[in-house]
Amino acid sequence: MKKGLLIAIVVALVLALAVPAAFALTDSQKAELESLYQQREQLMKQIFEKQVEAGIIDAEDAELIRERMEERMERHQERMAEGDYSFGFGKKVKRGGMMGRGFGGRGVGCGNCPVTETGSTL
Repeated sequence: MKKGLLIAIVVALVLALAVPAAFALTDSQKAELESLYQQREQLMKQIFEKQVEAGIIDAEDAELIRERMEERMERHQERMAEGDYSFGFGKKVKRGGMMGRGFGGRGVGCGNCPVTETGSTL
């Protein structure tokens, strides 16, 4: 009985150490993700600027949103420097939900958007 328990513990420890290493990103995968995240940010900025140009977003809100976009990209870069590439699709952190801070909790958006803080709506 004790041998079986000892074997089970050893197997569990080996798997606990081996599984994360098997799923680690390679340097080329990290570089590709960084490039794709930068492309996404640039595209989002282009779309945003076209919305401002078309008058969909007013100048006051535009400045707040620009600052927020820059802050988000800085946070992403910091997290990537730490080896965390988990933002975006598939993120395992639970947010929102029925009673969370999602689209219904505090008005429109997440509640952290500068537009909702000023009371403006898009």
